[in-house]
Amino acid sequence: MIKQIIRISIISMACTMPWIATNALAAVTNQPSAVMSPKVIVLTAFPPEWHAWTTQKSYHYKSLSIPGLYRPLICDHQGVCVTETGEGEMNAAITVTSLVKDPAINVKKTIFIRSGIAGGVDKKESALGSVYINNWIISWAFGHHYLSDQKTLAWAAPGCDDYSITGKCADYTQNTLENLAYKVNPALLNMAVKASANVELANTSEAQQLDETFKVSSRPKIMTGATITGDDFWIGKENQKIAEQIVHLYTHGQAEYTNTAMEDLGDIAALSRFGLADHYLSIRGISDIDVPPPGKTEEQIWKTGDLYASNLAEENAVRVTKAVIDHLLHENYK
Repeated sequence: MIKQIIRISIISMACTMPWIATNALAAVTNQPSAVMSPKVIVLTAFPPEWHAWTTQKSYHYKSLSIPGLYRPLICDHQGVCVTETGEGEMNAAITVTSLVKDPAINVKKTIFIRSGIAGGVDKKESALGSVYINNWIISWAFGHHYLSDQKTLAWAAPGCDDYSITGKCADYTQNTLENLAYKVNPALLNMAVKASANVELANTSEAQQLDETFKVSSRPKIMTGATITGDDFWIGKENQKIAEQIVHLYTHGQAEYTNTAMEDLGDIAALSRFGLADHYLSIRGISDIDVPPPGKTEEQIWKTGDLYASNLAEENAVRVTKAVIDHLLHENYK
């Protein structure tokens, strides 16, 4: 009876005081809350990356179920949110587009950070567990991958008529039909580098043993470089050489290939369609080296499995990402 009386009272007020009735009925019917404006959205690709954030109680403050997402968007009280996109360019692009278009959130001022693990190069300074804050996002898939007459892996650039706008044949960042290369916003990149300057990276004896196997440094560092995005898993010096060739061509020698992953191009290409490409950062921890260790062949690695330091790479990527987020929140970056 009490509930009925309350409900009748609210309806009665609607007749004489519509604004009071509207507010009261909204409370009774649990209408959706105001549009949320996340300050940061962290993008993870698969369960280990996702769980590195969900175990933190601070992200249990708010959860939004958004159509098009594998996982809910979980947020802390400061407006920092995390979700899982699924692996690969397509899943990343679908997730980012779903976030941009959903009416429950406004991402016009949101900074998107891809945070996860990546394959690295066999260069002396690139120890397992190192973290790259990427300055370029490059496509692996476009162009022509083929077997040469000498039976070696080879690559040729896509033809100009296939991608470029008129008069922009040699500028691979100015295309309409294909997404080939994106330069990360220099101001945002510099902010991230500055914010992470004093981050202490973790290390493990297992990772150091792998470093010794690959003859690279045993001390993880934070560096910048270009990441190349491809959905196929590859390994070997021939493919690494092709990756270096692609990055050099698409950036006109401005960038150096340093790591490879599967989602970043989908992220930034989707954001670009909505004028938000300058809101993107890519932070990647090195979990493995994309060539076989000395004395091993590519086929042997595929049969026995690659040598990974995934947990260390993820932990260090999270440490750097958190430092960048902290700077974003307290320095009021715009």
